[in-house]
Amino acid sequence: MKRKWTLLILMLMVVSVSGCGTPQTNKADDVEIENTQAPTKVPVTPTDVPNESTEIVSGINIDVEGITTIDELETRIEEHLDSLIKSLYSRWETLSAEIDTYEKYCDNVTKVSEFYETVIDETNQMCIMLFDYSAVYARMILDADMSNNERYKAIDGINDCLYDDACDEILDEIYEGILGEMNDYFYEGILDDAQDRINYSDWYDVCTDEYSQWYDTSSEVYSIYYDAALDIYSFYYDLSGELYSGDLERAEKTYERFLRKINKAKGIVSEEGVFSDITFDTTIRTATSVEELEIMVDAHVSECIQALESKWTTLSEEIDTYDKYVEKIDKIEEFHTYIEDASNQILVMICEYGISYAELIMQSDSSNKDKYNDFEDLKDCIYEDACELVKDDIYDGILDDIKDYYYKGILENAKDYVKYSDWSDVRSDAYSWWSDSRSEVYSAWSDTRGDIYGFFSDMRGELFDGDVERANEVLLKFTEKVEKMK
Repeated sequence: MKRKWTLLILMLMVVSVSGCGTPQTNKADDVEIENTQAPTKVPVTPTDVPNESTEIVSGINIDVEGITTIDELETRIEEHLDSLIKSLYSRWETLSAEIDTYEKYCDNVTKVSEFYETVIDETNQMCIMLFDYSAVYARMILDADMSNNERYKAIDGINDCLYDDACDEILDEIYEGILGEMNDYFYEGILDDAQDRINYSDWYDVCTDEYSQWYDTSSEVYSIYYDAALDIYSFYYDLSGELYSGDLERAEKTYERFLRKINKAKGIVSEEGVFSDITFDTTIRTATSVEELEIMVDAHVSECIQALESKWTTLSEEIDTYDKYVEKIDKIEEFHTYIEDASNQILVMICEYGISYAELIMQSDSSNKDKYNDFEDLKDCIYEDACELVKDDIYDGILDDIKDYYYKGILENAKDYVKYSDWSDVRSDAYSWWSDSRSEVYSAWSDTRGDIYGFFSDMRGELFDGDVERANEVLLKFTEKVEKMK
């Protein structure tokens, strides 16, 4: 009877969005606004959009030369994305035609793995491209000769064209399309068909590797799609709220924040800011035993978080009134970015300690059974305890403290003596920065835990089968992944 792995479904946090309402100006309040459709023709003059041929760091160019209406832009977006997906699908068809037997698969397994990497890379490139098109879409509307009400109606096109249509196209054609076909063709197809004529242990190893890389790729592609769709929707949501209020100045701020997010996605380093340098050392430390390492991990993660808490304490003591908050508002915004960057570095450090822990286990003289059991301790130390410190002390700790201190505290208390429009703008920004940082930290924390759990599970699976060589391959693969994260 063929042994098959059961697909572990990792439930992802789903943000509920309604197609029947548009966003309110303040996410903390429940205000419903009538939904409207974007007009089919909006004459615009793109005076401040990205260059007519804007090169994306990831390798994809967008070209808006000659685009003068929203209709034309939407057509360009649809055609561009469609051409990229068709190109990727064409390469998949070529690969499948070349590898049509079990033997050919084994001879070309590296080529298959490289194509999985290509799917991940190009999905990421496409999503970054959609970020750029979202910015162009918004810029055209912001610069258009139209009323605020017309701008508010027109901006809904970002939701329809980019969030709904384009993002769904990636989900349908890549995640469910190409990757679904790859699973059917390789794992469920030519590999499954070879079971009765191939040595079982060899066949099983090949099938396991194929399923593992298909599953990892599918998870990564879904994560890329999900994060991109959420970012585009959040941009539309915030921008729509500001345009509904007729506040073009705050709409521009929303646009500028989105441009910074795009640069971050492209790996473009921003100018040095107040908190740009992480002030604690995340270089992993050496231990000679797992017992020593467990103590070290807890102490090192706690030390980094304490440094972050100290930075927050200093900031809160320096900016402790509404007037000081407004005067140094850029420093507040920069600190939220600092929290995101610091959290990411701590999480990468935790992954590196996971590698060190695994190496100590694999280098020991213990039996495979004992090593298998020892990985349960790795799970407790790295997946449970270390990662939970980040969630408890940063996500549920520092970030909640910031909200309580500024949004619910100093800013809320200033309502009675500050001009309402100014007060509302400042408080809305505070909520947006807090909400964005909280989402970023949670996403990084969740992704890291998923990576660690997958690593832990794969290592135990190989040790359960007594295959030390394959366990070391899993360790090497995870090490390479963490290097990319760094």
